[in-house]
Amino acid sequence: MAENNNIITTLALKILNHYIFKNFLILFILGFFFIYATLQFLRFYTNHGQAIDVPDVIGMRLSEAGATLISHRMRWQLSDSVHVASAIPGSVVSQNPEPGSKVKSNRNVFLVINAFAPEKVRMPDVVGVSHRQARSSLESRGLYIGRVTYVPYRDEGYVLRQLYMGQEIRGGTELNKGSEIELVLGGGLSSVRTSVPELTGKNLSQANTTITQFVLNLGVIIYDNTVITRTDTVNAVVYRQRPSASSNTMIPLGSSVDVWLTVDNAKVRAEENE
Repeated sequence: MAENNNIITTLALKILNHYIFKNFLILFILGFFFIYATLQFLRFYTNHGQAIDVPDVIGMRLSEAGATLISHRMRWQLSDSVHVASAIPGSVVSQNPEPGSKVKSNRNVFLVINAFAPEKVRMPDVVGVSHRQARSSLESRGLYIGRVTYVPYRDEGYVLRQLYMGQEIRGGTELNKGSEIELVLGGGLSSVRTSVPELTGKNLSQANTTITQFVLNLGVIIYDNTVITRTDTVNAVVYRQRPSASSNTMIPLGSSVDVWLTVDNAKVRAEENE
């Protein structure tokens, strides 16, 4: 029995001392530590399990917004510029990811700023086309439909006049991108009515777009006492409207819808619950 144990021990020592086994063992150990070190590096590099809040830089000038993001261990990139009449030229009007989003450090935040000078576009000639065609043509050039007026005319829904700031405007005239165009449409020979859209929770721009899609006009705009700064004005949303939205409420085309806006989410939720 002892002799067998000696033989097994001798063979084991020969295997352990063999250079192939030694090399294999060394490679195994090195491979294990390499994989472990790689996983630890990736964990550190990607800040595994760590997330930070994206700061709100809307309303800040670009230099201030960039410094704020860098101080929060984030990077930033200017993605576009638009013209917003109510915002300060050069200030941030939107960001992606949105404020309060949970992200990892070194995340790129894409910023859109208010242009210092509005881009110029040429007014298309939409007289004689349908309301839908006019909208498509105007929006493709960065223009928007403002007030819509209906007059008695046999061709219902077709553009009879196009106006800018109350004055007739010809096709080809240069305008600031984002300008609103007033349209006068034929109302047909009978009274045409439409339903009232739900505007609660929409900002002023979204509400105006929705209203014009229903061929209505934006009426009185009322901000509550929570709206103080320019940023508040941009972020404010509708919490009340008149007339209210209802499948049973039908009003004449071209009618006005008054809106009340706030930055108090509690008011918006209360209106939605009602």
